[in-house]
Amino acid sequence: MEKKHFIRLQNAVFYGYHGNFHEERHLGGRFHIDVELETDFEEAAKVDSLEKTVNYEDVYNLIQDLVTKESFKLIETVARRIAERILEQFPEVNGVAVRVRKPGVPIKGVIDYVEVEVDERR
Repeated sequence: MEKKHFIRLQNAVFYGYHGNFHEERHLGGRFHIDVELETDFEEAAKVDSLEKTVNYEDVYNLIQDLVTKESFKLIETVARRIAERILEQFPEVNGVAVRVRKPGVPIKGVIDYVEVEVDERR
């Protein structure tokens, strides 16, 4: 029987400067990020050792750096870059799903947020 293990970071909120309009990239706004990591942490759970699994604080810091220190026009790009960097920096991650939500989007209408999702596998 195949086992799947997931580590999820839910609703991490950062202030960043992403958007297609100059004002969005100048004034900034909040971005809500969910990340689901597929990884095998069976051994880590057996021996109760952080060294044998993904340190989710390191993942959080990677996301925070990307969202707060870089600027993109599209949240699609934000999601894609997060997924790519996680797969580059964490070889023990077999797959990653990233959801980026942007509340208060500048459209003529009432909407809670816009969300994009990227699902990458090795």
